[in-house]
Amino acid sequence: MRLSVWLHRLSALLGAALAIVGCTGPSGGGSARVRAELVRLPGGSTSAAASPTAAGIDLSSLTIPWTSQVSLSSVRVPVVNVELRGVGGTFLYQCPASSGAGCLVELNGPALQNLLGTAPVAMPVGTYDFIDVHYCPEPFPSPAVSRALVTGTAIIGGTTYYTRTAGTLGTTGPAEPVSIDYRACGTSYPISPPLVITDSMTATTVVRLYFDILDIAAAALPIAQTNPMWVPGACTAVSPLGSTPFLCVAYPDVIAVVGTTPPNIEHYRVNNAATVGLVFDAGSDAFLGGYLRRYAVEDQLWNPGFAPDGSIGSMTRNADGTYRLQQHTSTSGEPGALFPAWHRATHTGTVTAGGTSTPYSAVRLP
Repeated sequence: MRLSVWLHRLSALLGAALAIVGCTGPSGGGSARVRAELVRLPGGSTSAAASPTAAGIDLSSLTIPWTSQVSLSSVRVPVVNVELRGVGGTFLYQCPASSGAGCLVELNGPALQNLLGTAPVAMPVGTYDFIDVHYCPEPFPSPAVSRALVTGTAIIGGTTYYTRTAGTLGTTGPAEPVSIDYRACGTSYPISPPLVITDSMTATTVVRLYFDILDIAAAALPIAQTNPMWVPGACTAVSPLGSTPFLCVAYPDVIAVVGTTPPNIEHYRVNNAATVGLVFDAGSDAFLGGYLRRYAVEDQLWNPGFAPDGSIGSMTRNADGTYRLQQHTSTSGEPGALFPAWHRATHTGTVTAGGTSTPYSAVRLP
């Protein structure tokens, strides 16, 4: 499935994103049947506020008005279709509406329940290793833009700010849906492990698309220091930059897993400026996927040491028991950040990004 997260550059919206230009293959056939389910892992949109740790900075003298403590009551994204790909392509879900606005799905729905109205689909024999999610109807618009609607609040400087339909944040409630125009029409995710369909299969196979919404949003007031948090194609409209309160929201990365046993997810806070989510199989503890998201703390400078946008490309075990954690290469071709000796616990280390190595501190969250 392809749901996008923020992009460090204008040309990319998710580290794992691939530009989907169309659909291929049949839309069913064979005796085996597969059902896709979109499932939110337990947990809300906010975590406990991190303590300021910027060394040598008198935080009491700063007034940087941004925060990732954003409470979201609704996150609706367009899901036009879900396609299983391998030997060919087969739609597991197709929205009956003809527009993205008619295909909005509430991602903040009940946890561990299917958020899509899906039914089993007959599948041809073969091996399937990717799930695509399209959130623009064909023909895809140019430029590729899909619109999500988000509703929530944030407290900055002791004042509550509400999302406003006018396209910004305001101090008058209640919160209204505000649009986020993402610059992408689809994302592709690997299935862990690939799904093999045979003639002998008679029971329905479930492919679950897991995600969580922890720290997917950040809100900020308009001053020069908050400009780095504003990402074109992932935030409410700001024109000109630096004069309007804004909200930025990342699509949750999706982990495609065969079966109905929920995976385990671990969350880490890196340099008090990024959230890392790592997903593991509940039985084998095999790594299934992960993501990176920006994290802002009010009155604290933002300096993660790398661009915490998109997905984790790989996580392999080193001989000493640590892990080589590699951020996915961006769609612009820029290599992702590398954590050569990651620990599955609170730890310190060095991250390499853009040819530069930077010390980091990672705190495992409860």
